[in-house]
Amino acid sequence: MDFVNYPMQQAISGEVIHNLMTTFVVSCNKPNGHYTSKVKMSKDLNNPQVTKAPGTLLGTSEAIRLFSYFPGPLGRAGDQKFYEWLAGLIDGDGSFLLSKKGYASLEITMDIRDEHCLNLIKNRYGGSIKLRAGMNALRYRLHHKLGLLALINDINGKIRNPNRMIQLDKICNKYNIIFIFPKPLIYDCGWLSGFIDADGTITINQSNLQLSISASQKTTHLLEPLVSLYGGFVYIDRGKYESFKWNITKQEDILNLISYFKLHPIRSGKKNRAHLIPKFYELKAMKAHLAEPNSALAKAWQVFLIKWKNFEHPEEKVK
Repeated sequence: MDFVNYPMQQAISGEVIHNLMTTFVVSCNKPNGHYTSKVKMSKDLNNPQVTKAPGTLLGTSEAIRLFSYFPGPLGRAGDQKFYEWLAGLIDGDGSFLLSKKGYASLEITMDIRDEHCLNLIKNRYGGSIKLRAGMNALRYRLHHKLGLLALINDINGKIRNPNRMIQLDKICNKYNIIFIFPKPLIYDCGWLSGFIDADGTITINQSNLQLSISASQKTTHLLEPLVSLYGGFVYIDRGKYESFKWNITKQEDILNLISYFKLHPIRSGKKNRAHLIPKFYELKAMKAHLAEPNSALAKAWQVFLIKWKNFEHPEEKVK
């Protein structure tokens, strides 16, 4: 359906959906003329995610929201950046699930401070966000067929994590969708921003004041392309989790990455530290960390450190 992202000519009412049951008509105006499409939905009377009158297929607000965002070849450039970001986020923090009874769903788990990210996804596709018991984390879950199909259509061909690709392929097979393999990653792609939001860290080593942006994985599959595109290097992290880590430490490379984030913004709380990076290099060049106590420069350094600490994520510990 390529009629999205254009104003709908008429509202979709609960009465219309009720009367037409499994099929209703959506009309809209596009630059090249008027477009009308018949949309057929599967009957779902037990969907807890939407509010609807008895006998209807889908709640009014849910239907309007999903059709307003349903993807197509005429999608805006901004939408494509969002889809790339979403694919990177899913590759890091997401999981496609297919139960033994054949129920398909997507789950994304993030820190509680990143609720904004999950709400961005929920507002487009529906779903629910719940606090994970005993953890400072939120879990987004999408299992409604219409929203799940819309999401799959948006990120199919953009998923790069081999495990996630296998998971998505199973769901594509269930719905008779052709799974699309991703093209090689290019610099001007929003995937990295989503991946950083999921698995990235931004830290300062206080022993040598080295700032680094890094991301860890169990294999090098996702990390190696980042070196040639964005700089840095991959090494084996022999710490607690024994993983491979992509690490970028050169000031020039990091500032180039900040420029990249202006085009493809990170959306998690990590954006706060990213915004502080130019200030860090400015103060470091002025040797603020070595300034006389109680001097204006020393106070500026302390203010910076307080802000940096306040924006710390669980995995972003100042060494």
